Amino acid sequence: MYNYNGIKPETIELLSLNRFKDSKPFYEEHKEELKQGATVPMRQIVLDVSDIMSELDPLADLNPVYAVSRIRRDTRRSKSKMMYRENLWLMLRRNKNVYPAAPFYWFEFSPQGYMFGLGMWTYRPSQLDTLREKIAQEPQRWLEAVKTTEHAGLTYNTTDFYKKDRIPSAPNEVKIYINAKSVEFSHWSSKLENIASIGIIDELRHMLTVSSPMYEFLIEAYDKALSEGVINADDYRR
Repeated sequence: MYNYNGIKPETIELLSLNRFKDSKPFYEEHKEELKQGATVPMRQIVLDVSDIMSELDPLADLNPVYAVSRIRRDTRRSKSKMMYRENLWLMLRRNKNVYPAAPFYWFEFSPQGYMFGLGMWTYRPSQLDTLREKIAQEPQRWLEAVKTTEHAGLTYNTTDFYKKDRIPSAPNEVKIYINAKSVEFSHWSSKLENIASIGIIDELRHMLTVSSPMYEFLIEAYDKALSEGVINADDYRR
């Protein structure tokens, strides 16, 4: 039995209207409705996949409150001063303050559709150097991990690349990954009816299980970078 109650069309419409109004009185009037219709189901998703994620990475922080974004935006460092968002997301990862820029799974929905995937974004180019070296050292293992990730329904969607080869001696078939400035495998669908039922939980659990070799590869590279001081949590908090 899953916890998930579904995210219904009327909730998505209310989120859009709340963003359009961009009004604190309107938000306060509908706050509980938005919480029960959107925030709570997103937290339920975290609960419904936490067994798989915790087995994959015992260090993952799976507190549903921590994992799910807020409807009210923090506009202090943003050019956009819109107070409310119409999209919500959750991230399955280690605590970002202790393990900054760690690999993560995510799920997001908006009025246009929903997306989920596995990524490794960085603040510094040097963080990915450890991953690049690992791919060059274990190209076949990496390619097998790519294959299983594709079988999980995810597509390699990284679009930002260096013009020059980062590791010229690496096998040609892995250079598209080595030369990338970030790593993202994701799936997007416009079929919002899918997130109204527990079917989305089965979809996410399948994705987590089948793509696990890729997460394991990424987290090994991350842990190596962390242990060697390439990533320093104190630096990211400055």
